[in-house]
Amino acid sequence: MGATILILSIRLGRARAIERTLRQSLDSMQSAEKALKERAYYDHLTGLANRALLVDRFHLAIERSKRSRVPFATVMIDLNNFKAINDTHGHAAGDQVLVVIGKRLLETVRASDTVSRLGGDEFVLIIESVEDRRELAQIGQKLIDMLAEKVPLDSGTVVSVGGSLGFALYPGDGASMDTMLHVADQAMYDCKTSGMMPLF
Repeated sequence: MGATILILSIRLGRARAIERTLRQSLDSMQSAEKALKERAYYDHLTGLANRALLVDRFHLAIERSKRSRVPFATVMIDLNNFKAINDTHGHAAGDQVLVVIGKRLLETVRASDTVSRLGGDEFVLIIESVEDRRELAQIGQKLIDMLAEKVPLDSGTVVSVGGSLGFALYPGDGASMDTMLHVADQAMYDCKTSGMMPLF
């Protein structure tokens, strides 16, 4: 009787050990899957959506806009003084600026909107459910005010960044992502070269 209980106890212990090992393996697989997904769809520096996720969100925005018959906007943002900050304070400072601007962009728009970084100092936003260009102008002013705020660096230095904006409104300015990005990029370039506020 005692030997039987001992054998059962040993088997139970082994079963529990196997269960723990399987759980650890499953946790490791889930962590690896999450890491792969983050690398595939999110910018490694800022944690913002990358181009792949932007494409996906763009198609979803088009479908929602078609159903609701409410436009959405694409916003192209380019930081004005980023190269000077990199050259003067170093690339680590430039990276810090990108992270801070990314966080501020997320805080400025709604949770339903998309903030992405395409690379360098270029950001693209999808602003959903924009009724008209007057509302777009209000959103644009918030973004301009945010970009005008100075960014403190870890070194103790405070830098001015600023940015140029360009907008495209679906479906009036284009029915595809490529067209809307082209329109927004051209508007942003005009804003940057003229030094004037963007036209909404």
